[in-house]
Amino acid sequence: MADMFSKSEAYESLMGRWSDRLAPVFMEFAGVRDGGRVLDVGCGTGALCRAVLDAAPLSEVVGVDPSEPFIAYARERCADPRAAFDVGDALNLPYPDASFDQTLSLLVFQFIPEGEQAAEEMHRVTRPGGTVAACTWDGEGGFELTSAFWDEAGKLDPALKKRGDSRLFRRGQFSRLWDAAGLQDVEETGLGIQMDFASFDDYWLPFLQGATPMGAYVKALVPEGREALREALWKRFLPGGEDGPFALGGRAWAARGKVPG
Repeated sequence: MADMFSKSEAYESLMGRWSDRLAPVFMEFAGVRDGGRVLDVGCGTGALCRAVLDAAPLSEVVGVDPSEPFIAYARERCADPRAAFDVGDALNLPYPDASFDQTLSLLVFQFIPEGEQAAEEMHRVTRPGGTVAACTWDGEGGFELTSAFWDEAGKLDPALKKRGDSRLFRRGQFSRLWDAAGLQDVEETGLGIQMDFASFDDYWLPFLQGATPMGAYVKALVPEGREALREALWKRFLPGGEDGPFALGGRAWAARGKVPG
């Protein structure tokens, strides 16, 4: 797992475009206010940090992630005096209590088995009256990048079942975590975006770099298996046979809540 999330350039080419597009939508739902101190838990390559600084120029943002390569990439991409980045664990955030006005997390909770502990830590480092918000992709088929990939891979390799979407979230999952963490006025909603691809290679080539479980799966296939998957996905997205632009949809579940006080 660690190797799949150590390739910052590869991750950015496959998933970064989705994070960049979702970040402003999520930030609006979270109600980021200018002038506050914001923590981005699991900041990855820095998409949410960049979105916060673009929309809230008087804010200060801190990003934390367990991946040293991702933190190095985020520091390079977001070289701004208003931003700081730390290597750290969502289950033991390296900050004092009540350090931030808002604590956010974009597309991370599906990778944290101990979700309740992570939510409690986000609560702990947020000041009374502050907001804790997070989102992750829908696990009921609403994120076409993963649902289509694992659907076609599963047809060729039935042993896969639907493993690719098993960690993504369902409606109500965030609300239960936020309630258990003691947050108040919890609201949950779906956030939708569309991703445009200029060609099939624009979609396919990033998988070959081995980032994320999808990329690792593609990289591990024998050449014949890789070509069979490529052909199946081509037929799914370009049924007419000719290469060209196409679009995929993405829905994420998001929740926000207030720290009591």
